[in-house]
Amino acid sequence: MKAKAIFLSIIGIVLLLSGFIHFFLNGSPVTKENSGELVSTYLKENYPEESFKITNISYYPGEGTYIVHVISKDGKIEGNIDVKNGRIRTEGAEFPFWQ
Repeated sequence: MKAKAIFLSIIGIVLLLSGFIHFFLNGSPVTKENSGELVSTYLKENYPEESFKITNISYYPGEGTYIVHVISKDGKIEGNIDVKNGRIRTEGAEFPFWQ
């Protein structure tokens, strides 16, 4: 009985550590989804003449930043928008909205 309790404790600790590492490296799925919605709203408000789609949302753990990759529907405009703490930080330098 004691061995079973120790085994279950070890399994629980391993699961908690692996969950922590996963969230540290990949970010929260809820925050990732919210970042995508924030960027979508931002693009509709600031660039209503263009139509964009989000192709990828990745997480940079060093700064706690979500990097949202967007591309215009015609494929001419493409780039990244950084989101940190629920706010747009930057439009990537390779994202020439004004061209």
